[in-house]
Amino acid sequence: MMEDYVLSVVVGTFNRLDRIRECIESIHHNTSIPIKIYVTDAGSTDGTIEYLKGIESDTISVIFHQKKLGQAKAYNEIFEIISTPYVCWLSDDNNIINSGLEKAVRILDANPSIGMVGLKVKDVQGPFEIEPYVGGMSEIGILNVNQGVLRTELLQSLGGFGEDFMDYGIDPDLTARILYAGNDIVYTKDVAILHWRDWGESDVLDAQMEKQRRYKALYREKYFHKNLQQYPSRFWIRVLGGLKRVLNKLSRMFGCTKTDYWSRDCYNVILGRYISLFDPIKSVGKEYHLLQHCDRETVEYFANRLHGKD
Repeated sequence: MMEDYVLSVVVGTFNRLDRIRECIESIHHNTSIPIKIYVTDAGSTDGTIEYLKGIESDTISVIFHQKKLGQAKAYNEIFEIISTPYVCWLSDDNNIINSGLEKAVRILDANPSIGMVGLKVKDVQGPFEIEPYVGGMSEIGILNVNQGVLRTELLQSLGGFGEDFMDYGIDPDLTARILYAGNDIVYTKDVAILHWRDWGESDVLDAQMEKQRRYKALYREKYFHKNLQQYPSRFWIRVLGGLKRVLNKLSRMFGCTKTDYWSRDCYNVILGRYISLFDPIKSVGKEYHLLQHCDRETVEYFANRLHGKD
């Protein structure tokens, strides 16, 4: 019964049989708490449908579509029907490691003020493979959660992913809405996901980049205002980014991966508008860090703005 499950894991896939198989296997191998997995398929033709039909069970439900609906709409259909305390969204190119889902649930259980736990993601191929973990800082200083675990009631109250963003930008938009609704957001200290990022052919990549440009424009329109311009200045972003790259190169030269993490963490602490400079001290002994907290005045401002009262 659904009441027996603690966490619902929602995964979207399309024509990536090997990836979705590895994703599901990694979830089972690295998670011991009761979970329910939902897979939404966008009309695969490479054997994925046959595989998914073969593994359907009480713990794995599959929703088959004849065509691509867009990630936001496909995921939202599932978000509306789940009733577990917590929910997580993943992509089929994600592999769970280090019991990441269990850690996130423990964090949420112990901290009512935390609305979402970002699962730290490590790219294993592509241009960001050199980074200890990924997660971009938005132009207004919000550290984005690429994949996360959050309270189901919270996600449903916010209406799930913003369907105006469709594919690109759904996670930065959701991160901002959770934060501006007055909920704290944290990151796992350990990497929780290995990401097999597919950069595709050059023409596909060009289309992806164009979609990203459109989502960034929509994000600016939704969240920028006169008192919340780019944070910090482009100058400091370049300076800190350059320093981080130098430290990363030095750490690889001397085989010290901890320096990699330290430089990335410091970069996020300094650039994050809503992360305390004392975060490295406050998070000692905890399974999470990089806590983002929004003050009451900003929460009230966006409650009015996002409801058309600004």
